[in-house]
Amino acid sequence: MQTMNFAVKAGQTVRTWPRVELYQNSTLRYTPPADFADFWVSNNCRPKIIRTWVTLDEIWDIETDTYDWNYQIGVDKLGDKRYYPYDWPISRPSETHFEDYLTSFCRLADEAMLNIRRFERETADGLMSYEKYEEVVEKVIEHCKDLCDNIVYIEVSNESEIPSFGSLTVAEYMPLYNCICHVVKRLNERRGWNLKVGGTAMTGGWTLRGLWHDYMKALAEDTDPDKRIDFYSFHAYNPDNNCLQQMYNMHKSDVVKYGLPDAPLFFDEYGTRRATGVLTDSLQNASETLTGMLRGADLHGMYIFPWCTFHNPELQMSYTQYLRLPEGGYAPTPNGHAVHMLCGMLDDEVVIQGNTNFRARATRKGNQVYMIVTNPSEDPLQIACTVEQLEGQKAEVVMRQVDAKQNNVVTNPPCTELAVTEFREVTLVEGAASIACELPPFAFACWTITAK
Repeated sequence: MQTMNFAVKAGQTVRTWPRVELYQNSTLRYTPPADFADFWVSNNCRPKIIRTWVTLDEIWDIETDTYDWNYQIGVDKLGDKRYYPYDWPISRPSETHFEDYLTSFCRLADEAMLNIRRFERETADGLMSYEKYEEVVEKVIEHCKDLCDNIVYIEVSNESEIPSFGSLTVAEYMPLYNCICHVVKRLNERRGWNLKVGGTAMTGGWTLRGLWHDYMKALAEDTDPDKRIDFYSFHAYNPDNNCLQQMYNMHKSDVVKYGLPDAPLFFDEYGTRRATGVLTDSLQNASETLTGMLRGADLHGMYIFPWCTFHNPELQMSYTQYLRLPEGGYAPTPNGHAVHMLCGMLDDEVVIQGNTNFRARATRKGNQVYMIVTNPSEDPLQIACTVEQLEGQKAEVVMRQVDAKQNNVVTNPPCTELAVTEFREVTLVEGAASIACELPPFAFACWTITAK
């Protein structure tokens, strides 16, 4: 069994706690009803940025050159006339229409990112001209921005290096990136907007094949006069909690090496399991991703978007934060509880003494201390903690634990909210309260300690 002994110094402030939970993802491939976005906010918080999507081959018909602005999401209109399959084989028709999806998610956040997808391969192969691609993208972005004025960030393609999203090389990607830079320049000048451009939303290739270095080099060497680099985006699905730090260091090194702008880094998909419907993967992904996000709070200028607020549980039980209940409404999975716990963090981070290896963080506001501890491993973890420098005679200690049995709608369907698993009143000894517990494999927990 592992052990973790540490002390929380409630009177010693480190900094204002960075709100790592304020960056979230929607999905277009398995779209929830339009009421979901408001439900998510009411149970969590108002995000700073929500990532949204538009698929060009659904909103624009390549055969008739016509637009269906409020298309029913997930309906394959082209069928056998389609040039390339992309990820259509695993797409599902939705009961939601595009404009309902876009407006419901955009209104839940201060700002929105719009990812532009599809026709990458057709354009790269000459089946569609770059001029036509630009024309379509410009009309689509303008329509979406008119609907949702808080769209600020335009992301060029998604994981375009993998087969189901175009299988583009960096050399094939750059002309598409420049097309959208041209579009954004025209729209900003004509409409008085301040749209920003970035990419590539690259996944495993950045470590396996060195593609991130190739992309950064290509950005540096690109001579298009309209080129702009307002943000960088990348993805990782890796159980190693060090991966965020590794990517951060690699990227910062390339920024200096190639003389590129030190723009924000949007780690705009993050998970640790594979995309599966395996029930136990939900808890493991939640525990490992929560640990990674607690660690990522130290990486200045990096913003982490966990994947994903809502998705098809048959395909991505690993990641989805919520399940839709048969009787209506939604229930949080362990991933949903992890985000909810992050939303509960208080104003100021306080000192933790002890080797927690980023698995514990504590915050304070007034007479309350709020702490999160994770066990992202297959071995039980014995915790011994003292919360010191509290003011008062007594304290209420409220614990909420998520594991394979408790607060887990995936493996224990009656659990539909983050319920209290332990409540104690303790007498403070020299301003300190003691906490001891055992976290089972891949469990995580939060405590609220209120001094009185």
